Amino acid sequence: MSETRNDRLDRALARASDAPLREGNRLGLLLNGPNTYDEWLAEISGAKKYVHLENYIFRNDGVGGRFAEALSKKASEGVPVRVLYDWFGCLDVPRSFWRGMRGSGVEVRAVNPPTLGSPFGATRRDHRKLLVVDGEYGSTGGICIDDGWLVTSPGSGLPYRDTAVGVRGPAVADIDRAFIEVWNESGGNLSEEDFAPSRSVPNAGDKNVRIVIQEPSRMRILRVLQLICAGAERRIWLADAYFLSMPVLTQALMSAAKDGVDVRVLVPATNDLPWIGVVSRTGYRQFLESGIRIFEYGGPMMHAKTTVVDGWWSRVGSTNLNVSSLTANWEIDLVAEDEEFGEEMERAFEDDLSNAREIRLDKSRPEARPKVRPETRISGSERRGRRARRSIAGSGSGAAATATRLGSSALQKSAAPLDTHENTIAAGVGAALLAASILGAKFPKAVAWPISLVAGVLGGLGIIRAVRSQRPEQMSAVPPETDTQTD
Repeated sequence: MSETRNDRLDRALARASDAPLREGNRLGLLLNGPNTYDEWLAEISGAKKYVHLENYIFRNDGVGGRFAEALSKKASEGVPVRVLYDWFGCLDVPRSFWRGMRGSGVEVRAVNPPTLGSPFGATRRDHRKLLVVDGEYGSTGGICIDDGWLVTSPGSGLPYRDTAVGVRGPAVADIDRAFIEVWNESGGNLSEEDFAPSRSVPNAGDKNVRIVIQEPSRMRILRVLQLICAGAERRIWLADAYFLSMPVLTQALMSAAKDGVDVRVLVPATNDLPWIGVVSRTGYRQFLESGIRIFEYGGPMMHAKTTVVDGWWSRVGSTNLNVSSLTANWEIDLVAEDEEFGEEMERAFEDDLSNAREIRLDKSRPEARPKVRPETRISGSERRGRRARRSIAGSGSGAAATATRLGSSALQKSAAPLDTHENTIAAGVGAALLAASILGAKFPKAVAWPISLVAGVLGGLGIIRAVRSQRPEQMSAVPPETDTQTD
């Protein structure tokens, strides 16, 4: 029997993602913090076997207090509760917060704190946001445990936008497996066979799902995005909080747009990391000139990390389209290969566009309109009548290019033309360089001493690490002692 296009695509996606396709899942799209928190807390309160929670940010605030109380209550009932938090993401959380949960029986571990022997290793972040309850319910997305996700704009009433997804079915085991791997790397000792055998999770629906587990240097989601962009036929719509893409993903998106694919990128108009917003905006021109449309969400923040392609392939996860997320962090993304879920994702994207402004190159109309609705909403009849053909060879874009614009989206509320923004940035960078050169010429020691100090510290740490790594080898090379005593 000859292999079909669907078979070839399935094999290609499996190889690129290292994620098998899990059939028989039920998915629930969770829009924004309040809806997600309500579902997560309800699942935690009903736990009977165990709770696994992993999140980049777990604040000591109102939302964090609700979760700490729910987790502590469940642990006090004898249910094993395990929590992973990122050392850097929770840097400002007092130790008393974690001690309180531990005192109630919650097992809490920090991921990847800095160590003397591996100073550069601390740059890797556990950026995941996931929950698993009893091996039956799982969830992932971009939502942290923080009051910030409850904010709405005082003027427009628009919410802090983010997206997560709830899962029931065999894919839950893969989410649990991701948690267990980081838990064990952080000093724990859990068996995947005890907690995450996918074969033991019964079917709960009809959705096909892959759980793409990102580990430092693996770049799995980047490979998947490159592949799916190369095969897109009609639409690539993505939302990202910190959109500073890597060249390979940038070229993939641009190639698709030049080939006639409707590529739309939704980013925040005001960013919670303003400097990233500024830097990101300087890269808009190449996207706009290639035919990619860029929209800026008008609410407090667009933090979602989502993609929908041709109405059948959808991604909801924690991975930002930037270098750190795509190459250096622990991340996790749910990929659904389902037209019904894809239609739901497209409707959510269209709703966000109705609360966004479009960035244009047209200098005759420099004002950025506060609200720009999509030119054409996709009708139900079109979705039903023009289902995506899942062919990775069907696009003329031809490229092995993938797109990711490094990671942070830059938008300001200013209505200045793009040219003006670019010139302002260039002038600012030029002034900074000029000031640095004058400072270095007048006070050379002020420049030389910090450089020498940093080089000395890094050199010393490198020697320490090399010596430590050699010790086991030296010890193993020593022959065992012989007993020279005689009777």
